[in-house]
Amino acid sequence: MNLRQKLAEVRRRIGYIQKRGHNERFNYSYVTAADIAGSVGDILAELGVVIIPSLENITYESTAGRGETTRLARVVMAYTFADVDSGEEVVAKVAGQGLDVGDKAPYKAMTGALKYALLQSFLLATGDDPEDERVDSRLTSPSADRPIGNEEVRELEKLIGETGTEPERVLAYYKVASLGEMTETIYRRALEVLNRKLAKRGQRETVHAQD
Repeated sequence: MNLRQKLAEVRRRIGYIQKRGHNERFNYSYVTAADIAGSVGDILAELGVVIIPSLENITYESTAGRGETTRLARVVMAYTFADVDSGEEVVAKVAGQGLDVGDKAPYKAMTGALKYALLQSFLLATGDDPEDERVDSRLTSPSADRPIGNEEVRELEKLIGETGTEPERVLAYYKVASLGEMTETIYRRALEVLNRKLAKRGQRETVHAQD
């Protein structure tokens, strides 16, 4: 088999990736990068294909609030699928974002990029839809969470602008009259959804720039 035939064989062997990860804070399940890399990597190794990562670009942005600084890292990764037998290569470029109050933002961004590079390259089904912005009903129920502050509101406004999202649509989804009425729980969920949307938009822009 040539390289492309080997990559097609990976897809034939993998039908569905189960959600083994669980976010305790927001109580939802997700597919981990480790599960995807393990499932795909085992078959690639058997077929004699290796993946070589390369960091093409990285930028940082910091936001201070509530006594801590949140760091956002944006990366563009290039993953080279190389056939050890023939020397053939196929490159997939993917954007990724990571948000962390410590020093793990770039690693989260690269992990996210790898996850979606494998998911999209092999069209793997997980049951997740990054474009689904509907809020979980658990997050709209009354809770003891306090409303977010001005720093969080500004962060949301910035992401809404960068993603081209209609503010009214965000308010409708999260059932609030203004961004300032969001609780901490809903804010974190909205932040995650908007960052996913921004990462996907960045990926499309990267692909178009290469055309």
